Amino acid sequence: MAREQVVEGLILRRWGAHEADKWVSLLTREQGKLRLRVKGAYKPTSRMGMLAEPLNIVRTRVVQGRHQRLMVQPQMITAFLRVRSELERLSAALALLELVDRWLPEEHGEPAVYETAVAALTALEQGQESLTVMGWALWRLLSLLGYCPQLDACARCGCADPSEGWLLNADEGQLLCARCGGSRTATTRLSSGQVATLRNWVQRDSPPDSPAPDAAPLLSLATRYAEHYLDDSARWLEFLHRLRALPERV
Repeated sequence: MAREQVVEGLILRRWGAHEADKWVSLLTREQGKLRLRVKGAYKPTSRMGMLAEPLNIVRTRVVQGRHQRLMVQPQMITAFLRVRSELERLSAALALLELVDRWLPEEHGEPAVYETAVAALTALEQGQESLTVMGWALWRLLSLLGYCPQLDACARCGCADPSEGWLLNADEGQLLCARCGGSRTATTRLSSGQVATLRNWVQRDSPPDSPAPDAAPLLSLATRYAEHYLDDSARWLEFLHRLRALPERV
C-alpha cells in the first residue's frame, strides 16, 4: 500500500484505543478491510468521532505510519439516517456489518462483497423489508465467499426439481434431494419454492423489491449454516430475531 492514499469505504466497527483515539475497521471496494487508527476521535471538540462510526460511508486520507495506518480528514459520503432512526433496520444493518467484519480477512479485496453490503444498506434505507434484505445479503455473501452449497441440482443424483423436496446437509455442505438425503443428521428440509428463492438470491446483485414469504426461515438457515462453517454468529442478528418476536403494541 502506498504511504498515503485517498480511499472511500464503509465503516464496519470501531473500538477504543489509548487515550482519546479509536480504531475503525473500514471496508473498501478494492483493498478490502483496513484497520485504521483515528487520532483524537474521543475529544469533545473533534468531528472525527462522529465521522468514524459504523454505518458511515466516508472518503478519507489513509496515511501509512511505521506501525499503523491513520485515518486523516474523513469526509461523509452517506450516513443512512433512516436506518439509524428505526430499531429493526438498525439491528439488521449492524448485524450485517458485524458479520462482514468477522468473515473477511484484512487487506483482501472483494469488490462484490463491498457492493453487496452497500446494496443491502441502501435497500434498508429505502424502506425495503428487513428480513428479505438480510436473507438475500447473507446468502449472497456465503456464495461470494465460497461457503454456499451448490443449488442447481442434487449433489448426489443431479436431479434439479425433485418431487420429494430438498434437504440441506450442513455437515457436508450439500443440497440433496429428499431421496438422496435419507435420514442423514444435520439436515434441514426445504421446499422447492424455498430453494428457488435461494437460487434467485445468490444470483442477484441487489435485494428483491418484494418481501419474500420465506425470508425469516431462510435467514435463520443462513445463520445456522454460517455458524457451522465459520464458527461464528451475529449478536445483532439474534437481537433482531428477538425483536421481531415481540408482540405488537395496541
